[in-house]
Amino acid sequence: MASTVALPWLHYLAVWMMTGAAVTELYLLKIGGTPDAVRLLPRVDRLYGIMAALVFITGLARVWHGAKGADYYWHNGLFHGMVGLFVLAALLSLLPTVRFIRWRRALEASGALPAETELRSTRVLVHVQLTAIAVITLLIVLVARGYGGPA
Repeated sequence: MASTVALPWLHYLAVWMMTGAAVTELYLLKIGGTPDAVRLLPRVDRLYGIMAALVFITGLARVWHGAKGADYYWHNGLFHGMVGLFVLAALLSLLPTVRFIRWRRALEASGALPAETELRSTRVLVHVQLTAIAVITLLIVLVARGYGGPA
């Protein structure tokens, strides 16, 4: 039961929470000129990172312990593309993380708020992450339906 019910449920729940955290980051970046938003961004980003790690862990667990077996996934080019896109999105998320921490420290030290140009460029990065999540979701649906595998 764990591999057929609990594991997918945890995986989907983590994806939804990760996506919700990214959307919350976008909202906070939109109102980013406020001290409260700057203080909340690192917390929300921490949740995003934890959920992304849980998505990755439960996804790999589903590959090894799921109904289709690891061979099904490891021989699928779309699956490799999906994992690569996930890793790319994770690497892209590092820049906003560093900025959020830097902004909070500057706020605490001198009361300085982030510049509008930094807020805007960070919003673009979060939009890219959300787009990657949407594309990853499409790819995994295709993989689950047999596309991308050996001919």
